[in-house]
Amino acid sequence: MSPNRVVALLIPLAAPIAGWLTTWVATHFPGLDLPQNALEEIFIAGALFALAPAAQWLHGWQKWETQQAQTEAAVRVATVDASADPPTVQVDIKQDDGFEQDDGFEEDEGFEDDGFDSSFELDEFDDFDEELFGDEEPVPAGV
Repeated sequence: MSPNRVVALLIPLAAPIAGWLTTWVATHFPGLDLPQNALEEIFIAGALFALAPAAQWLHGWQKWETQQAQTEAAVRVATVDASADPPTVQVDIKQDDGFEQDDGFEEDEGFEDDGFDSSFELDEFDDFDEELFGDEEPVPAGV
């Protein structure tokens, strides 16, 4: 029998016994003068003292069983996947000798038709910078 079932079967017996034991100690302990109407509250406190750890045990046990079931399921899936052959993927590769243009452009078209001058050089940008910053005075170092 699993510990989970033992706890579930013994708690209905252990809670009243714990309640009775706490009331007996409260009435027979020297130096405690408790009124008779407080014994019921002491009985309930003693029973709860036994029920709370048992409920915590059962809750934890259920979580542990769930974790064990998930672990066993994951192991079963891993062993089934490991024993199976790896999947094969067939890829058909079609190689063409030429470049196909499906967007309606012909190969003879170039950028020059759009008004782009291919003789344009980047050196013209240097002249542009000198024109903009030519009137500025250099700042002396250390200022």
